[in-house]
Parts: sequence; C-alpha cells; structure tokens
Amino acid sequence: MALTVAPPTLEQVAQRFTAATRGVVSYQLHRVLDVRAGFSRRHEDLSMHVIAVDETIVRVRIESYAIDGHPASPADSQNMAQAYEAPQIGQRFRVPFDPHYRAEYHFSAMSPVTMAFTSTIRDAAHGNGSFTYDAGYDVVSYTYQPNALPPHASSGTIADKRAEVLPGYWALTHETQDYRGSVGPFSGRAHEDVDFSDYRRFADEQSALVTL
Repeated sequence: MALTVAPPTLEQVAQRFTAATRGVVSYQLHRVLDVRAGFSRRHEDLSMHVIAVDETIVRVRIESYAIDGHPASPADSQNMAQAYEAPQIGQRFRVPFDPHYRAEYHFSAMSPVTMAFTSTIRDAAHGNGSFTYDAGYDVVSYTYQPNALPPHASSGTIADKRAEVLPGYWALTHETQDYRGSVGPFSGRAHEDVDFSDYRRFADEQSALVTL
C-alpha cells in the first residue's frame, strides 16, 4: 500500500503508541447518551470499572446504569457489559496509528503534526479522519467519521482525546460521538460523552481483577 506521507514519521508514531500503551491498568468510565427523534427521547447514564491489558478491555464491573432515570434491567446491564468485554467483529475502532492496523489505511500529511487517514473497509472499526501528535510522537487527539453507522444514522463523527494518564502510559481521557439521521418521518440526533479517569497500573492481570 503506497503512503503519501513520510514513512519514518508514521513509524515513529506507531513505535510510541506501542511503547506507551503496554501494561495492565484499571480505570473508571462514565458514559452519558442522549437520543432524540421526533417526540421520542432516551437518556442513558453509565458508570463502570474497567480492566484493560495492552489497551484491550478484558473485564468490566458496572457500578451504575440508568435509562431515562430508572435503573437498567439485569438483562440491559448484562448486554452492556458484554458489548465492552466482547464487542462484535468490526465494531471496536482499529486506530490507524496502531502498527497492527496501519496497512488498513492510507495516510497523508495535513501539517507537521497532523495526519489524515482513510480506509475503504466498510465497517465501524474503520473510518476516515485525522490524528494529531506532539513533539514526542504521542497521539493527543483523533477525529473520524466511521465507515459504518448505527441504525437510523446518516452521518456521524467521533472525537477522542489522549494524554499521559500514568508515567509512561498514554490512554483516552475523553470521547464524544455525534450522529444525525431519521426514524420514519422524524429527524433525529444522538450525542454521547465518555470520560475516562482514575487510571491505576498493576503488575499482572490477576492483581487487577481482584479489584472488581
């Protein structure tokens, strides 16, 4: 796959991502979702404790989950936990600066610290957008339009922010998702805010799991 950006720059970004995302960590995730379409409204508020190994979620514990101000049912809570622990193939975004997925994207330089990326793979795990990195080649933010959208959506944008949350470890700190679409004759919008906080590092996965 031909690249329209200097390969050394991509290589440095990929190397930094690999070096700064390894290890076993826990964190708190707080997600708020609002959906509106015509007279219909839906509000979700979710808080959970997450265990991740090399940035991949392995276990979650839902601490609170409410839908329209009422506690979610056990089935809804179970489905939500399953969505994070075992997402369907093609759902979890494959970031273009991860060296495992770099060949699935085309790249072009937008500025000395920003790269655009595109992918022809038509699923929610890929998209078209850009990412920005700092002087140390750590990615600080990325924004993209997923190549596959949720039901009833006709457009969507996802924006993520990253930071050094532990010494030598970089991860997400905030994410927003915005969608527009329609349900029958009614136009609709959905907005999601996700905060990631309270990162902790562990020597191994078992040490982290006992905190659940």
